[in-house]
Amino acid sequence: MNERLANIDPHRVDLVALYRSMLRIRTIEEEIAARYGEQKMRCPIHLSIGQEAVAVGVSAALTPADQVVSTHRCHAHYLAKGGNLVAMLSELMGKTTGCCGGRGGSMHLFDLEAGMLLSLPIVAASIPVGVGAALAFKQEGKRNVAVIYLGDASLEEGSITRARISRR
Repeated sequence: MNERLANIDPHRVDLVALYRSMLRIRTIEEEIAARYGEQKMRCPIHLSIGQEAVAVGVSAALTPADQVVSTHRCHAHYLAKGGNLVAMLSELMGKTTGCCGGRGGSMHLFDLEAGMLLSLPIVAASIPVGVGAALAFKQEGKRNVAVIYLGDASLEEGSITRARISRR
């Protein structure tokens, strides 16, 4: 078990703050869904409604220096990790003020300051990137964590078995 997680006192976790974060993400996602028909968003949208608790719970145990890689359903991961809401919405609308300069759209979000390394829409493509981030932390002697969010379809892809780190 991660040393940082072992030191978390469950009685001191701010459950109200976690709930508010989940509610914020759900509200944002529902508003995106409601406004998508206005044709201002310049990309396909894959919402993460119903997945807020995982993103918020995992992110609560991370530091800004820890890195996250995600899938096509990345809005909750991005926001829970501390990604900039205005930059995310600008990205969805194809504006240059977006987190990828308006070129990436809904499925390509990143915010290096918050520790959101990247999100990729290709099934299992984030796995080797996340393993690489973890390996870099290890080689640099850092105690940071790299989190890889993935869907169940990723488990059938070869990248999950090929992206292993030697335990030596």
